[in-house]
Amino acid sequence: CAPPLRGVLRMLCVAPLLLSSAPPVRRTAAPQRRTADGGPSPFAAGLHAAHVAADARFRAWPALNDEATRHAVNAGRRYRLHLREEGGTAAGGDPTAALFSGGTLMGRFGLALAARRAVDRKEFFEATEFFARVRSHLKSESGTLVDAAGGHGLVGALAAVFKFEQFGRVQVHDPQRPKSFDAVAAAAAEVAPWAEGRVVHLPARLGEAPLPRGCAVVGVHGCGTLTDRIIDAAAEADARSIALMPCCYSQTAADAPEALRRALGVPLASDVHRTYRLEKLGYTVRW
Repeated sequence: CAPPLRGVLRMLCVAPLLLSSAPPVRRTAAPQRRTADGGPSPFAAGLHAAHVAADARFRAWPALNDEATRHAVNAGRRYRLHLREEGGTAAGGDPTAALFSGGTLMGRFGLALAARRAVDRKEFFEATEFFARVRSHLKSESGTLVDAAGGHGLVGALAAVFKFEQFGRVQVHDPQRPKSFDAVAAAAAEVAPWAEGRVVHLPARLGEAPLPRGCAVVGVHGCGTLTDRIIDAAAEADARSIALMPCCYSQTAADAPEALRRALGVPLASDVHRTYRLEKLGYTVRW
């Protein structure tokens, strides 16, 4: 995956962000597609470098567009998000505390997570950036959001904090429940009491239990064919929206035309092929 320090930028520039909006019902004939407003991120980065350069800026944390700040907080490093000392402050020279200062809800959530050393820095900045780009497009008929293979459930917790009016329930589907899951949920409840009890963990692999009908589905770092299994499960549940960030393209694109694999490379060919699949299912796909 992404190298240190540049990890979050690599996520935005190279790893595709795929957003789909669903039709009202499943169809066997050619569907009439609904279109979500706007587009969250460039998808074909290798082919549209100029467009990517224009869009590869941090939205969740604009201060990270400054390289010195990005390096100071180690945004792409895989070690725990924490403050330099307990109760660290911006005035004390802690760049992470400085980034989270200002009293915003997102900043207070970052401080609560840092105090608990709940997640890696790289995972935190990737998850918050992903959420910033897709939050306005997430829709559900059932009032449920599924964080597929969500692990610590950070993206789901962000939905519980910031999209509470749309999602009364957030399900994190993952066979493993890491200790960080409870720490993330506690941090969310600390800064947003309305989020308490909204995020639940379901210890099931994709396909073992059906997803709620008409839900919204998110999937971050769906390694290899996991992204395809998320698509399958979401489509089977008639998910109203799907937002994905694929990665690690090992064994993907097996069904994509060989010409695409040769011309575009496996990662981009995989996601072009996924786009055809989703559109055939009646989804409108935004890159």
